[in-house]
Formats: sequence, C-alpha cells, structure tokens
Amino acid sequence: MKMHELFAITVAKSKSTDDYVVGEVPFVTNTEINNGVVRYVEPFDEDKVFKGPAICISGLGYATVHYGEFLPKGNGGDSCTILKPKNALKKSEVLYYAALFNTLHSWRFSFGRKASRRRLENLEMRPLHTKAPIKLLAEIEANNNMMSSLLAEKEAQLRDG
Repeated sequence: MKMHELFAITVAKSKSTDDYVVGEVPFVTNTEINNGVVRYVEPFDEDKVFKGPAICISGLGYATVHYGEFLPKGNGGDSCTILKPKNALKKSEVLYYAALFNTLHSWRFSFGRKASRRRLENLEMRPLHTKAPIKLLAEIEANNNMMSSLLAEKEAQLRDG
C-alpha cells in the first residue's frame, strides 16, 4: 500500500528551536536520538501541536513514533512531516510502520534531498521479504534443527570426553 492510503500526511508548522521557552511539550526535530526530541517547550498559539498515535518523519527521512502531544519542527527545508493513521492501529502496528519506513525508505533522504509530503505520499509501505526467493519459515526451522544437532553433538562430546 502507498503511504497516503494508510496515513493522513500533514506538514508541521512551528518556529525554530531557540524561539521557545521551556515547557511540557516535546519538540521533535531531525535528531535520531531521544526519539527526535531535543527539548520540551511551550508552543505558540499558531503552532500545529499534534497528538499521537503518529509517526513523525524528519526532514532527513528518519521516522519516530509519538503517542502523546508533540510539536514537530516546521520551518525551513528541514520541516517534519506527520503521518496520522487513517484507521485505528495498535501501538505495535504504528511502531512497525515507522520501522518499516526507516528500513525501506530512510536512505532516500539527506541534506540535499529532504523528505516532503510530495516525496512521501506515494512510497510503498509493504515489506520486501514477500518477494524473497526462499521460504523463510522453512529456513528458520532448518536453522533451528541444525543448531539443536550441533548442541546435542557438543553435549555428547563433553559427556563422553
């Protein structure tokens, strides 16, 4: 499925990090540490404060997940883009889609090519392992059997040795 089929896509609207005083709302930017939160701020009336569950895609193409209120960076070329599920999703499903985005698509974005609504809306959000030439469950089972045999062999050597 395409991103726009799963999520309502909205661009953030806020000021720069240094424009805010300390408050209680997480301010989310392009950092990949601390779930994108650089500080806690008091939003201005004209800011777009979001409430999760939502996925926040940074301008550099990294997805973070937020369940409460948050204020994403929304000015200039490194604005965040917010994905709100169109249908109710479990917390684990929201986390899954954020991880899937980071796995499949984060490589597409950088300082020279920022993530934007237009660039995000038609990205496929379907895992690629379904196209794998192997039967994944059979491979896992074979690997488990091999490991069990090796362990049994090692135990026998230690017991008899």
